[in-house]
Amino acid sequence: MSMLLALSTAGVLTLGAWAPPFQSLGSRLLLVLGCLTLGAVLYRFLLPWLHRQLTRYSSAQQRTWLGVVTLVAVILMVAAPLHVMMPAERLPVTVHATGERNPRSQGSEVWVLGLLDAYGDPLPPDGWRPEGNWERRAGGAWVSHLGPPARLHWEGGGHKPRVLQLLTHGFSGIAEYTVNGRTERLDLYAPPGTDARRDLVLHHPASASTPTAWIRITVTLAAHALVLGTLLLMMGLWLTSRPPPSNTPLSRPWVGLLAPMPTVVVAGIWLLAVYPGMLSPDSTSQWRDALSGNMDDAHPLFHTTSIRFLQKLWESPAMVALAQIAGLGALVGWGCASLARAGVSRGIIALTATVFALAPVNGTMAVTLWKDVPFSLCILALCIWVFRSATDTRTRWDVPFWVSLVVLGAMAMLFRHNGLPAVVGTFLALGLLRRERYKAVALALVATFVVASGTRWVLSQTYTIKPFAKGMTLVGFLGAHVAAGTPLEPGERALLEELHPLDDKWNYRCFSNVFTIWDGRFDMDALMRHNEALLPLLVRLTQRDAAPVLSHVLCSSSVLWKLSQGSDHLNGPPIWVGPDGALGTIEPEERHLRTTSHLPALREPLLRWTLRTLRSDLAWLLWRPALPLYLLLLACAVACIRHRTWRLATVALPIVLHTAALAALIPSPDVRYQYPVFLVALMFVPAWLAGMRLDAAPSAEAPRRAPSVAHDTSTLRSAG
Repeated sequence: MSMLLALSTAGVLTLGAWAPPFQSLGSRLLLVLGCLTLGAVLYRFLLPWLHRQLTRYSSAQQRTWLGVVTLVAVILMVAAPLHVMMPAERLPVTVHATGERNPRSQGSEVWVLGLLDAYGDPLPPDGWRPEGNWERRAGGAWVSHLGPPARLHWEGGGHKPRVLQLLTHGFSGIAEYTVNGRTERLDLYAPPGTDARRDLVLHHPASASTPTAWIRITVTLAAHALVLGTLLLMMGLWLTSRPPPSNTPLSRPWVGLLAPMPTVVVAGIWLLAVYPGMLSPDSTSQWRDALSGNMDDAHPLFHTTSIRFLQKLWESPAMVALAQIAGLGALVGWGCASLARAGVSRGIIALTATVFALAPVNGTMAVTLWKDVPFSLCILALCIWVFRSATDTRTRWDVPFWVSLVVLGAMAMLFRHNGLPAVVGTFLALGLLRRERYKAVALALVATFVVASGTRWVLSQTYTIKPFAKGMTLVGFLGAHVAAGTPLEPGERALLEELHPLDDKWNYRCFSNVFTIWDGRFDMDALMRHNEALLPLLVRLTQRDAAPVLSHVLCSSSVLWKLSQGSDHLNGPPIWVGPDGALGTIEPEERHLRTTSHLPALREPLLRWTLRTLRSDLAWLLWRPALPLYLLLLACAVACIRHRTWRLATVALPIVLHTAALAALIPSPDVRYQYPVFLVALMFVPAWLAGMRLDAAPSAEAPRRAPSVAHDTSTLRSAG
């Protein structure tokens, strides 16, 4: 095994040397010798250590270790795909301004706004080669509106798609674009007042790689998988063999007071810098609804009502931000006190508090008016309750406990329409922890439903509500069928055409329905009229061809499970870059709310730094939800193995169910949808990796029993 590992490591590094800048024979030979030397070191020292660690387990456990590590390595290889060795393909693009026009159009203009790379960044406009009468306008756009037909050419290399951006308006004509020899015809006319940008995803042709290239790719991927699996095995064996901390437990009241301070201070600095907050179009729309009392159920009614209540105290979005900062600080303090109660060392608690303060997702979300923020705080609170029940059997399930669970669960269901899975996961976790109390758990779950439903009914009777078109969640799936060309019956075609013209295949993007719904051609009134007919239509189309739906789910959910950012987008905090380079944190169309920074010297650096972290080379580490999800699951597995108990796995159950439900219906790759995963991971991952002392006494609610399993001095006593 060690020899294979050594050769694989050498192969990984050596094959990497085939790419620039290691082109000379001498540099390649030097790297090969270095790889062989490294392989010899691994062969001499790594295998003996791995062998000693593995022999501590039985043969069945060794096979389980190897099988799980192999599975995780394969999953991570898919989640972080390696693009090494992929042949670069030429992507020729031609835009043809035909000079023809729709009879309703007042001209035959063709506007080419530019090209975006796979990460959404604009490509230099100098790469275009005009043929005929084209004019280059400010910002790098090209327009053809005079004279005979004209063509615009571009060609680039790589293996990732590009996005061609065109403009539709009342003077637009008919254009053709050719990619890899395939030509599509587009009518760019849009009625006056509905000007919009048309985005076209341009894919490379299927690679015609030689057998030698495929062998090279296969060997490289196999070597990477073996090296990654070995590193995971080493890390897992080391982490699970570490003894629990032996330091004196911290005073929980002091932890609860001191731990939140860094988070509150940093979030306060954010609020002062971007005062009165960061507001997206959803935020300003909900703010106006709260002011008027005429509410749209697209934003959960309970959240809008909560904003309306805070407006009575202070009519400023800063009031909402202050409430969110206070809630986040309180939960950081309570969570860190719970970690101290479980025997987590003071260094790890200090690290947890520091990471909470420095994580950019917390600083920006705390000052953003989104329903996802209070929803995520509720989920974190529920997970802390589960953690306390799993690690300390002295936790009493008394009246305050049940009341807090019911209130938090009801609020989670009221703050977001998709709050149910996480709430069910919480009560399921509690039922698994104390099975003799399953009746009380079931009763509390029913009470949560009753409280949530009753609150929603009371609010609906109090305020004027615009109903939410639930069919909007199906737009992405229907768009997948339209783009894939699923056969349509006349009535089905007429219905879909009424929602959105089919000539551009619904402007479909697999990772987000925003491009379809907000491209200026989507009819929201038609969506309301046909709301009940959309699900049966989707079922019929999927019965004819299920492939478009499966492909859509795999792509739309990629932000949840994929570490690397490819052609999919990543919708982070609301920050706008103006034509002059100025940065804004309130949507440009908002007329009444204005940014008045109280820390102007910090505002620009904070926003510039945040935009820098959103680029693909850092976004996977700081913003993509896949990383905290994987870290949470891996740390949970390490903690369960180290302490020989399954009880800690119940803490992750609400997050797992929330993520699974979200993966099926996620409308766009917004970080905010998975903000609960960030919070729960930041709270528990450091503690689970470092270790705890699960040595609490048995609960007074259940008879004493002998410990089920003991691991060194770390013992967890079952409560029943």
